[in-house]
Amino acid sequence: MKDVAAASDLLKPYDARQMRCYPVSTRINRVANDDEACSAAVELAQIQNRLFL
Repeated sequence: MKDVAAASDLLKPYDARQMRCYPVSTRINRVANDDEACSAAVELAQIQNRLFL
């Protein structure tokens, strides 16, 4: 790439207001899983935080 202006546009930080954060499946931890389902949002399991209710 020889166009410095085009390269500079690619090096700018992504706008944080356009980013999304969500939990994903543990499928993403395996190289063999290479599909869209790896980045699909999942529901978090309810975790018990106390021993006695």
